[in-house]
Amino acid sequence: MSVENNEHTPLIRQSKPQELIPVKNNNKKSYHVYGMSLGFLFLFAAFVHLYRTVLPTPLSDTQARALDDFSGIHAYNEYLTHFNEPHSANTRENGVMRDWIASIATDMQKEAIARGLKMDVIGNDSSEAIISQDWFTENEHWFIHSRNVIVRLNGTSGRDEALLLNAHYDSVPTSNGVTDNGMGVVTMLEMMRYFIEHPPRNTIIFLFNNFEEGGLLGCKTFVHHPWYTTVKLFINLEGAGAGGRAMMFRTSNLDAVKKLAGSSAKLLHSSPLGNDMFKAQIIKSDTDYSVFVEDGVPGLDIAFYAPRSHYHTPRDNLAYTTPDALQYMGQMALAATKAIANSDDMIKTDKGEELFIYFDILGRWMFVYSFTVYQIINLIALLIVPGVGLFLSIKNKPSQQTVSSLIKEKIRLTAKGTAVVFFALFFAVLFVGVAVFAMCKINPSMTYGDVYGAAIYTFSAAFLGLQFSQLVLSSKLKQTLSTTDASWYGLLSFWWMFVIVSIFAGSKSIASLYFAVYVLIFNALAVLIHVIVPATRKLRSALIFFSQTIVPFIFLLEIEFLAMDALRHATADGTPELAVYVFIALPIILIALHFIPWVHVAGNYRKVTIAAALAFFFLFTICSALQPFNGSWSPNKLLFRQEYNAGDTLATVIVSSATAVQATIKSAIPVHEYKTIECSPFKQYLTRCKYQTDLLPKYGGNETLAEFVLSQVEKTCSETTCVSSTTYVSKNSLMCRVLFDPARNDFQNIQHVWVNGREHKASNISSVITYINNYEQPVNVTVEYPKDRSPKATFSCFYDEWTHLEVPAFTAFRDSLPESATVLIRGQGIALVNYKNVTL
Repeated sequence: MSVENNEHTPLIRQSKPQELIPVKNNNKKSYHVYGMSLGFLFLFAAFVHLYRTVLPTPLSDTQARALDDFSGIHAYNEYLTHFNEPHSANTRENGVMRDWIASIATDMQKEAIARGLKMDVIGNDSSEAIISQDWFTENEHWFIHSRNVIVRLNGTSGRDEALLLNAHYDSVPTSNGVTDNGMGVVTMLEMMRYFIEHPPRNTIIFLFNNFEEGGLLGCKTFVHHPWYTTVKLFINLEGAGAGGRAMMFRTSNLDAVKKLAGSSAKLLHSSPLGNDMFKAQIIKSDTDYSVFVEDGVPGLDIAFYAPRSHYHTPRDNLAYTTPDALQYMGQMALAATKAIANSDDMIKTDKGEELFIYFDILGRWMFVYSFTVYQIINLIALLIVPGVGLFLSIKNKPSQQTVSSLIKEKIRLTAKGTAVVFFALFFAVLFVGVAVFAMCKINPSMTYGDVYGAAIYTFSAAFLGLQFSQLVLSSKLKQTLSTTDASWYGLLSFWWMFVIVSIFAGSKSIASLYFAVYVLIFNALAVLIHVIVPATRKLRSALIFFSQTIVPFIFLLEIEFLAMDALRHATADGTPELAVYVFIALPIILIALHFIPWVHVAGNYRKVTIAAALAFFFLFTICSALQPFNGSWSPNKLLFRQEYNAGDTLATVIVSSATAVQATIKSAIPVHEYKTIECSPFKQYLTRCKYQTDLLPKYGGNETLAEFVLSQVEKTCSETTCVSSTTYVSKNSLMCRVLFDPARNDFQNIQHVWVNGREHKASNISSVITYINNYEQPVNVTVEYPKDRSPKATFSCFYDEWTHLEVPAFTAFRDSLPESATVLIRGQGIALVNYKNVTL
């Protein structure tokens, strides 16, 4: 009898181990295997989704004091309710918000002094900075007056080094900024109150920075503040969703994350996938974290991330978030701060970015370890898994068989099984690719409106590909797979190779494949149970199944749900739909591969493949008809901007979106405006439309031409250069621009400018943007250029106040949109008014 027939038949009870069991079309067995396995998958996925998203009960002051925890109810009622108006950097409400935060800090300072603590409050920071960036055009140079509010609570140790807590308080002009970033601000206010009552060992600096929206300018300004030199570590609090769970998605210091993992926080959420998405620019945004890390200060980035559809829109308000979401961020941020600020070392490493692995299991347990440990774990698994398998095979081999023949037979079976797994992988990827391509053509942005439907549809395609791949195998190979361990060996071989891929990815600082080694280990455990547990045991099959699936599925489902939550609305920001499907499909395909051994246990290849095909086409029909946008959690996001040349009768409105932009605009504007519309592709994955309107910005219209006053240009020349100087005053804008004529490439001649006496030299200055503290504050701009090249410049100002019809085109557009659409802006400048074209 051949060695092949001596193998234990996986998951089939045997009366005689040596008996060859033929492949049968047993309908009852097939229904049992598929019912159990697929039913378990969907029920377990529902459980994982519900359990991982549990939010804590918000605590009152009394409860928080008793538990030494964060008071979400106090933070919500006393602080977050103040975030009821848009307060972008270029609005009067921004000054109101700054003064309110400063007044809270000043009141707390009195309490701190009464307790014998030293607490410094800077309520009106006078810092200035010159920052180069490419926000509106390339080679812009921003002259910024700070509106940061900075508080320093000195630690009891008397040491100079400090922990920085950072959150920006400005919103975008289209949003009340409750989640982005009121939640971060009020979390810091509540923590300030906590640490006055529980003085920290190390100093804590609370930075409430302004002008994050539009280039992270608040923290870039703080980098020049004298207190910044004492900062050894930071925690950044941010929001890019409408609540839910806050996640630590980026970090650069192992010791700090270990302190968070070992802290008193009851619920913890972290994953390196977010950091890898940022690196790959799959998520089209950034946070203050990048500024500090690039400057050499390590830290943690904690943020809300889902649902992103309300991010930067009027729906980022109190109606779409809850005190329990605030409690989530608060309890995690407070626990991390306590663990770090009260430690003896606070930070063990020098400034710089470390590489390490961090993740949570179901939001309850957090694991963190270095890349070195990660690679060691991988290498040990690579050695032990085949080593143990070979040891057990030799130990249990028939007496008449030689070791060399046994090894050859195992290698042959493993090769067959591995080929089958990669064959299945190929067809699963092929079928998913075709399914995704078809859906992107028929119903683009389907993931935006119903990401769960997209995931089920993707799984049906992957499962159909898997079934088809096994159906077309030869009868002899099917016989081998159903009567030997070949499919198990192949699956183990696949994950063994996947671990090698994860080691290589780790060497490239990609941490998101951390799960591979754990999936390998638990698949190996399932095979081990199959080998050592007698086939006559009643629960043997169930034990093997659950060993193979529970932990691996937790890892893969966590990644799946995180990708779905983080990316489902990212297409509105320019992330291609295909990228969203790729991140959804990868964990699903890996989950589907776990069913390969069970396919051969169940048999009935043809019937199951037909059933899988019918299920796929049913889901395809349903998903093709789903609406991509709705009025609840998935409105179509339209990016709005208006540009106007003072004195003209019409202004230009520019609206951008990922899809359906022209049809949505048509439903929201008058016929005479729609007749002027022109649309074209924009930034590869977006569409941009322009149309003309007679709804002019209030401060730039003909009746308010005195809004902007420009003095006479004063010009002096030497033998080689000229210097031109002029002063402007704007009544209702803090943010204005001098744009040097791009058509003439005048930027090539501007390398030396002064703004209110502050000198700046750089190559190819395309524009100067000024942000000042007070309205009607004169701004002097002086430019040096070659004598024979008199540059032309356009003087403009940005406007972001709209709640009192200051920008009627925006208000009319916003109010006329269907319920399934909303409007937003990134950064600043709902309206840009060009006032003067001047030859310097």
